[in-house]
Amino acid sequence: MKPNAAETSAEAELCGPLERGTFPAHLSARVVTPGDRPRVHGYDVEGDLALYYPPSDLVFLSLTGELPTPEVSRAFAIALVFLAPVSVAHASVHAAVLARLCGAAAAASFGVAAIGIAEHARVWVEEHAPLLEWLRSRIGSLPARFRSEGEGDDAAVSRLRAALEPTSLDLHGLQHRPTRDAALVMVLFACGLKRRERLEAALLLARLPTALAEALAERPANLANYPIHLPRFIYHE
Repeated sequence: MKPNAAETSAEAELCGPLERGTFPAHLSARVVTPGDRPRVHGYDVEGDLALYYPPSDLVFLSLTGELPTPEVSRAFAIALVFLAPVSVAHASVHAAVLARLCGAAAAASFGVAAIGIAEHARVWVEEHAPLLEWLRSRIGSLPARFRSEGEGDDAAVSRLRAALEPTSLDLHGLQHRPTRDAALVMVLFACGLKRRERLEAALLLARLPTALAEALAERPANLANYPIHLPRFIYHE
């Protein structure tokens, strides 16, 4: 049956770049090679990565395409652990706990936590954009907004420096009394995570386990355990 004139005209109107273009017949796998012996960026998952590398190295490999050197491996693992704690006082975890209390499935609570942390990661990296530019240029002194103003930050950075002491990374800026968050950005940058989306992914992956655990620690529908009569409040880390 031949199309009539009206159908032919409608098809012509809908014919644009997507209709005229040539596209591949298959979706390309750019990170994970599927099959009986799956690979991540070419590395055998079951016969190599699972046997000889810690999970943090898999994260680094997935994000960058390369396995870290021993020094970078140690520093990256330390940074992830320092970044991990995120309490119920944080909006992302609070939302995940509320979802759990309201009877949402575990998967839904997980999704709420992931979205909240991802959005926080975007803002976190954006707030440190001037620091990233300073780290790239190494011109001048550390911007004042990223300098520590309290003993808490100083103590945390001191513990971070002690943990990183066995490595030989060039951790530019740690000697200038940075804030805790700025110091962790410096470590991730020194590890090679210089693109914003990779920094966001690192923060998300570091914080997701504790956020999920906090949500799972609550029982669904246990609203009696929630301070319903809280006054108006703002979130504090």
